[in-house]
Amino acid sequence: MSFRLFVVCFIAILGLLSCTNSPNRQTTTATLSPSQNTTKVEKNSDDYLTQAKQNFVKNNNVYQRNDSLLQAAEALQTEGQCTKSIKMLKVLQSELKDNRHRTHGNLILAECYLILSDDAFDSVATILQNLTDDYGYQARIAALQAQLLVNTKQWLEASIALQDTDIEEREKTQNTWKWINKLDLPDLEKARLSETTLQPWLQLAIIIKRFALEPELFNQQLINWQSRHLGHPLVTNLPQEIKKLLQQAPIQAKRIAVLLPLTGRLANQGLAIKEGILAAYLENLPNAKFALNNAPDYDGSAGKTIQNKTQQYREIRFFDSALKTTQQLNEMVADFDVVLGPLVKEQIMKLTAVLPTDKILLALNRVELQPKKPNSVQLTQLVESDLTAPEHYYFALAPEDEAQQLALHIHQKQLVRPIIFAADNPTTQRMAEAFIAKWQETPNAIQPDLTIFTDSKDMRIRVSQMLDVTQSKQRIKQIEALSDVEVFGVERNRRDIDAIVLFANPEQAKLLNPIIEASLSPFARRSLSVFASSRSYSLDLNSNSLRDLRNLTFTDMPWMLPDHRWQDLANQTIQLWPEKQDTLLRLFAMGFDVYSLLPNLRRLKTLPQLVSHGLTGEINVDSEGVLYRRLLLAQVAQDRVKLLAVD
Repeated sequence: MSFRLFVVCFIAILGLLSCTNSPNRQTTTATLSPSQNTTKVEKNSDDYLTQAKQNFVKNNNVYQRNDSLLQAAEALQTEGQCTKSIKMLKVLQSELKDNRHRTHGNLILAECYLILSDDAFDSVATILQNLTDDYGYQARIAALQAQLLVNTKQWLEASIALQDTDIEEREKTQNTWKWINKLDLPDLEKARLSETTLQPWLQLAIIIKRFALEPELFNQQLINWQSRHLGHPLVTNLPQEIKKLLQQAPIQAKRIAVLLPLTGRLANQGLAIKEGILAAYLENLPNAKFALNNAPDYDGSAGKTIQNKTQQYREIRFFDSALKTTQQLNEMVADFDVVLGPLVKEQIMKLTAVLPTDKILLALNRVELQPKKPNSVQLTQLVESDLTAPEHYYFALAPEDEAQQLALHIHQKQLVRPIIFAADNPTTQRMAEAFIAKWQETPNAIQPDLTIFTDSKDMRIRVSQMLDVTQSKQRIKQIEALSDVEVFGVERNRRDIDAIVLFANPEQAKLLNPIIEASLSPFARRSLSVFASSRSYSLDLNSNSLRDLRNLTFTDMPWMLPDHRWQDLANQTIQLWPEKQDTLLRLFAMGFDVYSLLPNLRRLKTLPQLVSHGLTGEINVDSEGVLYRRLLLAQVAQDRVKLLAVD
């Protein structure tokens, strides 16, 4: 292409772009923007275009012309005109004969793709795979690789790639810390043995996960860590959440009010939670001491917690919340500093609206959180410093959380096409919807097929239809009708699925699992994995029932599974309540964790990556005070249950 024709085409494109309106879409700012940090553009795009034309007319040098045009494309990116930059590069690509120019052009193209769209990762990955050499652009390539790795949640690899970028040191340190905190403790321990460049971040993350719930040990470990890494950006700019943690007083609950439905239709649930709270209270009582005065355990002037070997004695009182008005509930807790409960969502929402801000609330259910705005009267009565947010926490055994954890686990097992069988009731259907919603968050995920069954007869029909066994039988009959000889046929199931998910109770699962097993073809290359939630498991299942559930993988709280560390408590519970139902046992565990978590709620909220190991699972608290559980994975092996490693 002659330069005249090339310039005419290019000017025509820019002229067309300049006449168009700016798109309504707000451009997405990439996590990292290396081109803006590594390239100091003193001229604008028009200057470089003019320079390209003048140089080519003067000496007919194609290399210099293309170099100036690439700088023009770079300038357009810096000016926030990535759409024009991409248009220009598309025209220019066929003219780039030099490998260094092709690399430069592809990098600008990839960076602009990520700036303009959140769905461009596949295109950027293809561009990076086709680069033949870095030609001095190592830092920019590393920045793009880091973003690709973050998109696929490969946090350690992204942190490693980030170290090779030349973005501003403070931003690099903050992003590395954010990504490292996504790793679990075993992954951190493993990485610490091999990744020398990430030692400060890895060591601090390990200290937090190991010692953050033990303030005295944590403070000592932190001091040791700081002395080992003097001058490191992570030490000189300690993360804000750790600074807050060091200045934070733990919850010292002197008087606790517990609001539970102890009569009426929810009395059994309320009593089970009460028994769990009392069990945790009595377990801590031998190490408690009576407080003879109201002296605080936090020295505000020194900004540190005064450590005691024993806990303060706590006064705890239970109130029946059944059929109580909001005003009555508020009056009940007037003389208490911590409130546990209520259990009913409607009561929680009404109570949080009137509860004084100086009272700590740990509600026993989860509600839709709405930001509370003071009215005009309150604004005139309160100064800005008094408008503190109330300290509210929310703990629920939400079945949707289990469904979402199953979706993540199946995805991590690299299974791509699950199907779902759900019983016809509101809870299991909510779980199925939560599973599908979480599954769809994965890029390019195939939406799982969902089948709702009503009874055992309908269950068998649905399985045959969903696995295409019915169609296979029909094909065998057609062949028999067309053949003059006897046909021996074995039904075959569909081959495009690799996992089956059940949302059903134990009785339904005992019927459903053998039906699925019988419907699978013996000619399949591999057997289908079958997954379920805790709703499909019961401690009452005998050996024969467990055989019906063989190979079933399910989630459940540690309290309901073998080999947990609360065996003495479990034995006492069985002696006291030998006929206790599974649902009530799980609520007992919830009550135990509710009381045990109280001292650490603030620390857990300050550090969302931190977990507390309880009867109900690994518990963490988000920035809104909502508690989430991560359950254990187990599998039925013949007539017993074995624990699996959690991904």
